Amino acid sequence: MLQVLYSGTTRELELSGTRQGLLLLGQQLRERAGSRDLSDNPRPSPYERSLSQIAFREDPEQPALSIVTEGQVLRIRGGREALDLLADSIEGFASEADASDHCHVDAPTYDYVAPHSDPLVIAFLESATSRRPQ
Repeated sequence: MLQVLYSGTTRELELSGTRQGLLLLGQQLRERAGSRDLSDNPRPSPYERSLSQIAFREDPEQPALSIVTEGQVLRIRGGREALDLLADSIEGFASEADASDHCHVDAPTYDYVAPHSDPLVIAFLESATSRRPQ
């Protein structure tokens, strides 16, 4: 199970899921392209809304990772190396983090993320409602 919550004021995204859901997403990101439907959160507080889908694709013309919200879809695209690094981050977090932990994936923290990307926080569903967007 996965959900993505979005804050229009900060542009921050929270990708949260069960360990199994996050691990599966990491595996899917290693494919050339794909999409995944998301669980709806009718009360996404403190975020403004819940997105309905993640869509991703490999783009050899764009080596850095682009993470942007378009309507109800979180779009991720970039070169193979950048997608693999994001997959590594998600899988590593899902495998090793405590239930209350979270991980930020944004520029300039990670040089494989394009500067125009929306800031992304990865968390477990159990702790998703305990934080506010920054």
